Amino acid sequence: MEIKDRPKLTIPKTLLEKTLDITTIILFIIGMIYCLQQWMTLPDQIPIHFNMKGQPDGWGGKWGVWLPLVIGLILWIGISQLEKYPHTYNYLNLNMENAERQYKNARLMINLMKTEISIFFIYISWMIIEFSSADKVTHHNWLPVVIFIIVLFSSIGFFIYRSFKLK
Repeated sequence: MEIKDRPKLTIPKTLLEKTLDITTIILFIIGMIYCLQQWMTLPDQIPIHFNMKGQPDGWGGKWGVWLPLVIGLILWIGISQLEKYPHTYNYLNLNMENAERQYKNARLMINLMKTEISIFFIYISWMIIEFSSADKVTHHNWLPVVIFIIVLFSSIGFFIYRSFKLK
């Protein structure tokens, strides 16, 4: 079925989608408040890039602590716009009978991915602050990145599997 032939359905967000959106917004607010609280304690130079061992290998000004939050927020807004057009996504088994189910499944997948990506960027900002704080000794490693990748791709795999079941 070509995109122009697909039905354009108005499907209200589910409670889960609304909950994920609200949770992510709250986490962004908490992340921003935390950055503001820690701002005066940050040194002028902070780590802005980490190697796979979690050790800083790139440095920048303390404004860099905001970069992950800004990138995460821009992605969240962009993906939120993408969620509004499930009829434009790629589907393997789309027909007129299952279009609504497939749209809901795909939109929930996008919403969950949006939340997972946002949480990861909020975590990066927190990690920069924690690593920069002179009074705290923290040792970060590659494990959070691996967990993020596993969670993200597991979610995608689950929703693709579910898409096959919804035909």
